[in-house]
Amino acid sequence: MSGSAPVPAAWDALPCLALGLDRDGRICSVNRHGQQRLGHADLPGMALKELLVEDDPAGARLWAQVQDIGPGTKTLHGECMFLCADGSKLAVAWSLAPQGTPDAPAPLQFVGVECDLEARQDDSHVFRTLAMQSRRGILVTDPDNIILFANPAMARMCGYPLSELIGRTPAILKSGQTPREVYQDLQRALDDDKVWQGEFVNRRKNGERYLEARTIWAIRDNQGEVRYYVSISEDLAERQRYEQHISHLSNIDQLTGLQNRPSFMRALSAELEMAHRDGHQLLLLHLDLDDFADINRRLGAELADRLLAEFGQRLREVLRQADRIARLSGDNFALLLRPRADDGETEGRDIAERLLAAIRRPFDIAASGETILRSSIGIACYPNDATSADELLDCAITATQSAKHGGGNRLCRFESTMAVRSDEIRRLRAALPGAAKRGELVLHYQPQLSLHSGHIVGVEALVRWQHPELGLLSPAAFIPLAEECGCIAEIDDWVLESSCRQMRAWRDAGLPPIRMAVNFSARQFRREGLQQTVAQALATHGADARMLEIEITESTVMQDMGAAMRTITQLKSLEVRLSLDDFGTGYSSLAHLSRFPIDVLKIDQSFVRDIVTNPANAAIVQATIAMAQKLGKLVIAEGVETEEQLHYLRRSECDELQGYFFSRPVPADALALMLREGRALSFTSSAEQSVRDIVLLVDDEASILSALRRTLRREGYDILAANSAEEGFSMLAKHNVKVIVSDQRMPGMSGTEFLARVKTLYPRTVRMVLSGYSEISAVTDAINRGAIYRFLAKPWDDEQLKEEIRAALREWRSLFERQRD
Repeated sequence: MSGSAPVPAAWDALPCLALGLDRDGRICSVNRHGQQRLGHADLPGMALKELLVEDDPAGARLWAQVQDIGPGTKTLHGECMFLCADGSKLAVAWSLAPQGTPDAPAPLQFVGVECDLEARQDDSHVFRTLAMQSRRGILVTDPDNIILFANPAMARMCGYPLSELIGRTPAILKSGQTPREVYQDLQRALDDDKVWQGEFVNRRKNGERYLEARTIWAIRDNQGEVRYYVSISEDLAERQRYEQHISHLSNIDQLTGLQNRPSFMRALSAELEMAHRDGHQLLLLHLDLDDFADINRRLGAELADRLLAEFGQRLREVLRQADRIARLSGDNFALLLRPRADDGETEGRDIAERLLAAIRRPFDIAASGETILRSSIGIACYPNDATSADELLDCAITATQSAKHGGGNRLCRFESTMAVRSDEIRRLRAALPGAAKRGELVLHYQPQLSLHSGHIVGVEALVRWQHPELGLLSPAAFIPLAEECGCIAEIDDWVLESSCRQMRAWRDAGLPPIRMAVNFSARQFRREGLQQTVAQALATHGADARMLEIEITESTVMQDMGAAMRTITQLKSLEVRLSLDDFGTGYSSLAHLSRFPIDVLKIDQSFVRDIVTNPANAAIVQATIAMAQKLGKLVIAEGVETEEQLHYLRRSECDELQGYFFSRPVPADALALMLREGRALSFTSSAEQSVRDIVLLVDDEASILSALRRTLRREGYDILAANSAEEGFSMLAKHNVKVIVSDQRMPGMSGTEFLARVKTLYPRTVRMVLSGYSEISAVTDAINRGAIYRFLAKPWDDEQLKEEIRAALREWRSLFERQRD
């Protein structure tokens, strides 16, 4: 292509008409697409007027605007018809703008996009009017992301003239500070034909950064192919305001207004460098509130947060302006002091004593009265104790733990004798990643026993670390470190896989089926794809999902109830059981729990420990058991260590227990031996054993009676079986039956008729129908008349049937036990 002005390289990539015009309206340059569509061999040198259709008012207006346009004229827009070399007409939506200097070879730039004028005339007018007057920036690009249209608001926002935007890509606005994940999310949304909304950190032409909110979507043709991408943008803040906002979020704890941990650790490292250079001391104080978990439970989350905020403010009042203070996490705080005197440690102790005195003053944040806090403070010194930020903080934390072990509410200076433990923590933290792959983790299993039968009905899988130097370590020694260093997910995955493998091994060995409870950390519970992880572990080892119980803590559920509900629902779709661990230690309620499909509630051992001497804890346990069972949830008491606790829980209708009273956590082989030997709890010392739980089964099929016996044989009941209503009446006359389960369709007398007579003859019974044949009207009538307590369908679910029998016995005791002589 020849011409008096060179064609910019970007023009030839544009799928539109791009012409350079001189002051007289003659064509100086044309891009490849324009040459091909118009077809005139001698385009360079032709006047634009020669390409316009005669008697077209729109073309006449374009030519007049070309003649009148000056250097300061804004970009002009319009639509008209062009005449091609073969005599055909081409409808074009165009933009015309000055570019460069007036004496440049091609001072005017013309860009035209082909269109159907008749079909889109009205829509185009509406769009252009809205776009030109909109206060938000609008971009339209082709499928290759080349900008075809930009409105004045977009030009003002980014600082680029329209002439420099048209023909470029939005990449010219990138600052390099928008996370890659944002662009990946944008591409996924566009690929799925969705409208995307998000934020970019972009850069203006002058280099200033700005935060831009964008809404982007694709316009497709009838064949589903992308024709255009449309973007609507809004400048959220000026550069300075945005940077201040980012700095605030990244450096400040939102609850207290103090520095957060990352910001404090950076500042500590910088201060240590200065101290090394100048040869002066630094003191680091670590504060940990004593028994704050109990205060949090008593006050609730909102008031506890207010208390922490006021605590932070009180620390500020004691410290000097030059001192640094940060909230590291939860109820942990750190203070960095630069002593003014040579005896820096004495000065640090004086400040710590003032802090303790200030903390002891009551906090008045609850309508119920004043709250008194206690704190343990650890002190570490640079350069005497450590030379790096992490090591110095570890020393201060170690001293804090020593203060707590001494009773709390005191300060403790780090001593060299504590270094052994500090070094051990560092070694453990370094060795913990990869422990599972190295085969250093093992599982021990603590039995869970039925308080109805005394038999082992489940186990909780508890991880141990077989450290090559330190020996077998309990979870308390390394799980907190795993959560700190981010390898807790690796451990959780290993525990899940190993537990499913062991379930299958016990089943293959012919041992009785028992539940396997597996603990999930908060991080594991919030992981994406958790449902698939659990499903894969079950499938890999052929484990029964119904026998897997996933334990999550109460605090994990309450952190984000919406997300927790979604995760729990996904897990329940696999038919696994869900258990809520450490119930009562957080700030949930049974009203909240009624919303979740939780199967098991575990009462925390802190309530069980003094249940026979502490009236408050006893009342909490009894209320929890009663309300949980009304919600259809199984209740397990943790940490049962004495016979007194055992019998109190049994009298309170608790379903199951686990604890040292029966067994510590043991290896898999030891647990298998317990199951083979049939080890169980003995309730012979309790006077209540004089009255047995007798269950009568009535069915005319011997195979059904045999299957029911197998299902209930480990529940601790006296089972009677009758193959007809007549035989059932005979047994009722001889035995003090509490619960009756009868088939509905039997020869001679139906189940509902049989139970209706039993209601009159033996009213101190709880009656249920179990049948594969359902006469709805007869069963409904019997239920309405009180003859039937429950209707259960064949085939039954073993675990559901067991729970229904337990519920029926609880119903019997609530109705008739007080009437017993």
